[in-house]
Amino acid sequence: MVEMAEDWPVVAVCIVTYDREREIKAVIRALREHFHYTGSIKWHIADDSSPQGYLGRITNEFPEIKFTHTITKRAGWGANVNKALGYLSNYPYTFLIEDDYVAKRDLDITTGVALMEAKADIAMVRYDGIAGHDTLILRLEEADSRVGKFSYMRIDKDSPHLNVYSNRPSLRHTRFHECYGWYPEGVSLGDTETQFAHRVRDKKHCGDVAILWDGIPRAFDHIGKSRQGSEADKETVKK
Repeated sequence: MVEMAEDWPVVAVCIVTYDREREIKAVIRALREHFHYTGSIKWHIADDSSPQGYLGRITNEFPEIKFTHTITKRAGWGANVNKALGYLSNYPYTFLIEDDYVAKRDLDITTGVALMEAKADIAMVRYDGIAGHDTLILRLEEADSRVGKFSYMRIDKDSPHLNVYSNRPSLRHTRFHECYGWYPEGVSLGDTETQFAHRVRDKKHCGDVAILWDGIPRAFDHIGKSRQGSEADKETVKK
C-alpha cells in the first residue's frame, strides 16, 4: 500500500528571526531545496519585532508559501520561541531553525518523524551535525519503523559535553517541551541555550535526543554574525 501525504503528521517549520533579511531569505531558499518530507509542512516565522516592513518583504519574496507568524516585542530568543511553539502546539512536530543556518545538503525529515513515531522515548532529532560538540557519547541502535529498519544514534545524557541539546536546527515532538518545559526568558542568548542544555542533560526521565545515520557532519552553513553579547542581545535581558 502506497502511503499518501495525508497519512503523515504535519510538520511545522519554524524560523526564528530578528532583522536578518538577507540571511532568512537564503535559509528559506535552502529549505525549499533540501527539506524532504513525505507529509505536509506549515511555514511559520517567529519574529522578535524586526523593523517595520520586514515580514512583508520576506513573504512577498515567496508568494507560493503561506506563512503564519508570531511577534514578540524585543523579548529575546526564549520568549520569541516559546510564543511560536505555543502557537504551533496543535502540530505534533516542529522543525526549529534560526534565521542564519543555511542547509547545504538534504535533510531527511521523513525518517526523523518515523523514528520518533517508532521510539516514544526519543523526543528530538538534531539535524545540525554534532561535529564541534566533542565528547558526546553515542549509542548505535536500530529502529523498526513505517519506512523500514534503519540505524540511528542516541546521544547519551551522561556525555561529558553539555550540549546533548543545542539551539541549532532540530526536529522535536510536542512531548519534548511537555516534559522539559519552555525556554528560559529574560536572559541572554548564550544563557538561554546553556540553561536549557543543563535541563535536558539533567532530566533523565524525559525524552532523549538522537541523530540519524548522517547526523555527525555539519549540515548547515552558519552565515550570520553572532549576536551573543551584542547590544541587540543585551536589550532583551531583564535587569
